[in-house]
Amino acid sequence: QPARAQVHLGGRCLDDFKSGVRLRIEDRGLGWVPQAPTLFPHLNVSENLAFGIHRTANGGRSSMARAIEVLELDNLLKRRVDDLSGGERSRVALGRALASGPRVLLLDEPLAALDVALRARVLPYLLRVRDEMNLPIVYITHDADEAMLIGERVAVLDRGRLVDTGPPREVLWSRAVLPLAETLGMENVLEVTAIASDEGNLVETETGLRLIVPFSLEPGTRLSIGCRAHEIVLATEEPRGISARNILPAQVVGCDEAGAHTLVHLDAGEPLCAKLTSGAVRRLDLSPGREVFAILKAHALGRVR
Repeated sequence: QPARAQVHLGGRCLDDFKSGVRLRIEDRGLGWVPQAPTLFPHLNVSENLAFGIHRTANGGRSSMARAIEVLELDNLLKRRVDDLSGGERSRVALGRALASGPRVLLLDEPLAALDVALRARVLPYLLRVRDEMNLPIVYITHDADEAMLIGERVAVLDRGRLVDTGPPREVLWSRAVLPLAETLGMENVLEVTAIASDEGNLVETETGLRLIVPFSLEPGTRLSIGCRAHEIVLATEEPRGISARNILPAQVVGCDEAGAHTLVHLDAGEPLCAKLTSGAVRRLDLSPGREVFAILKAHALGRVR
């Protein structure tokens, strides 16, 4: 129960501390999936899904059928819960929430309990729910890559304080969020399109920034790529005779010192952030307006989505 808050969903008040409004959980229209899926062990998959529709009006069966279709649960319906893998359990828990015909999904770190391989299997289903079911999703995560991949709008919280909110690409690059994003493993993400080229695997941003990536793509493929701030090397003169494929003219926008390291914010046609030692920043005499070259090895660029 919030100490001081108003919670509204689609113009309907769910909680209002001052007026004493507190809608019953079953009347809120929320589909909740916790971090650890809580399925009923004495029911099979079909019965677990059906449990979600007991409080739903006429559309309950159609909601359940749609959930089975989108999450590809047909071949699991007769299975016992104990026989399911971690990824299958997550899909069934999500399906049960969808079967209840919710007005919004609340997903509380739904992938946190899964290893990397299982996350890769479950993520496409989350994206299908987002893209095909026209249902608002509140997605709680500590993984910045997940936020970038799934979210259309993010709110970054640090120790209960709202740090920033807005489109993922802008927020997760903001100076307020970068120190936190660094601890989560992602500082630079670019939206790109693969283009045909004799130079190798080439991608281009909307602003015309071109980069060589270490994986092949069909021309026209749209994707997000990213690299860690410490993977970017800066030079004050154009380097020659080096193996790095991506050498980008850039301008220093600002420098944020944090102990022994400094985050150097760059404009390379797209915003980038490099992490250098504070000593290197002093030796290179980096300050706002300084022209530099940002050097990225192709293999430092990974596919985010």
